[in-house]
Amino acid sequence: MAQARGKRLILERERKAAEQTSRKQATDRRRTVVMAAVAVGVIGLGIAWFFFAPEPPWVAFDSVGNDHLEAVDQPHVAYNSSPPSSGPHLGSLVAWQEHEEQIPPEAYVHNLEDGGVVLAYSCAEGCDEMTTTLRSVLGDYEGDNLLMFPFADIVDPDGVPHAGAAVAWGRVFYFDDFTDADTEGHLRSFIDTFEGVDHHLGG
Repeated sequence: MAQARGKRLILERERKAAEQTSRKQATDRRRTVVMAAVAVGVIGLGIAWFFFAPEPPWVAFDSVGNDHLEAVDQPHVAYNSSPPSSGPHLGSLVAWQEHEEQIPPEAYVHNLEDGGVVLAYSCAEGCDEMTTTLRSVLGDYEGDNLLMFPFADIVDPDGVPHAGAAVAWGRVFYFDDFTDADTEGHLRSFIDTFEGVDHHLGG
């Protein structure tokens, strides 16, 4: 009698174990299906973003090197953007602030290499609105690696002149005014993206 009860207990335990295993397998299958669906969705969104995301509003330029110069007038390879965004430069840094006079590329490019961003403007007939906005942006990023100064030749790769540009290592954001509400947002996004990014070789 006791032996029969023992067998029934074992069989009951085995039945419950089988049911538990079956439920776990079903749960695992559902989890696998859900995870696979999520993965496919994520991959699909990634592919869609890769092909259909809007291009950033700035221009990328190949680096023309990090060579150091002994003097501003020392011959060197040509810069490939205007304002220059990489290339040969002095070993010293320009003070992080607004400057009233144009800073030569041979001087400020080192600032870009150190993670700086230049706010440049070119206004033959004055541009109080632009400089006021640029000063406001400069003030909001006080303590960060930003320079601001006039630059005579702000010209995009198509040869079109512009009134303003934000410059980082290998990147230039060209603009003409701040009448479009998106322009200042793009400018701040440019700074947020590139300010503080070190570009020394191996950095």
